[in-house]
Amino acid sequence: MDDEGKMENYVKRAEPTEEVETESGQKRKRERSVVWDHFKKSNDKAYGICNYCGKHLKTAGNTSNLLDHLKRLHPSRMTADKEPMPKTMAIFLNKEPFYGSDSNVKKRLDKKVMNMLSKSVLPFSFVDDEGFVELMQEAVPRYKVPSRMYFRDVMLPTEYEQLSLKLRAALETVKHVGLTTDLWTSAANEGYITITCHYITENFKLTSALLSTAPLITPTNHNAQNIADSISSMLAKWGLLSKVVTVTTDNDTTMKKACDILAFKHLPCLAHTINLLA
Repeated sequence: MDDEGKMENYVKRAEPTEEVETESGQKRKRERSVVWDHFKKSNDKAYGICNYCGKHLKTAGNTSNLLDHLKRLHPSRMTADKEPMPKTMAIFLNKEPFYGSDSNVKKRLDKKVMNMLSKSVLPFSFVDDEGFVELMQEAVPRYKVPSRMYFRDVMLPTEYEQLSLKLRAALETVKHVGLTTDLWTSAANEGYITITCHYITENFKLTSALLSTAPLITPTNHNAQNIADSISSMLAKWGLLSKVVTVTTDNDTTMKKACDILAFKHLPCLAHTINLLA
């Protein structure tokens, strides 16, 4: 028996019966197809209405096209039946329940999820959120959302390397950059510094790029020399030491002195200056 025949046998297996009226007016009992667990009948009983997407499908006296709709668009719903599905039927409906690791579709979706986490500054635990998982199961049933560890340990380093190469290539064509930087101190008194560069492209487009957010070379040492050394190390990594024109920071004397050590022109942050005045 081919798979189509096995599929018919599966959906016609014994279920609660329903009465139907024959052409002679007599009533007889007929086995109820399990497909009606996933569809409801229209008022004129000529159509089946999908419980999941609301699509109307003509029944034409049988349920073949309804089952085909389930198989194509809602395969995971068939596995939720109370009785275990015959092995041959499971193979037929779920030949490839999830996209494989080499699937281009999976790779694109993984990248989209990683971009969403980055652009929206979401924690990696978001991918384990029940609502997000349910959304993806409904939208793309064959896509299994990877774990937070996968995005943290695999996707993030990969994306960082790719974007770093792209940014490095762009910075090689730039002659001058300006920097903005600020220091943040954690509850453990460890200093973290963020450095952002700003430049104008060959097409005269003002562009900003975050170079780094990292601990100081000596995290608990917040003196000007340590700050200057940390900035110098990061700029050397990006090949920008000789391209810096100005550095904008707050009005802290330590940051000003760090710029003097590096021989960079210092510009005080206007917003910080106004805040001090206010």
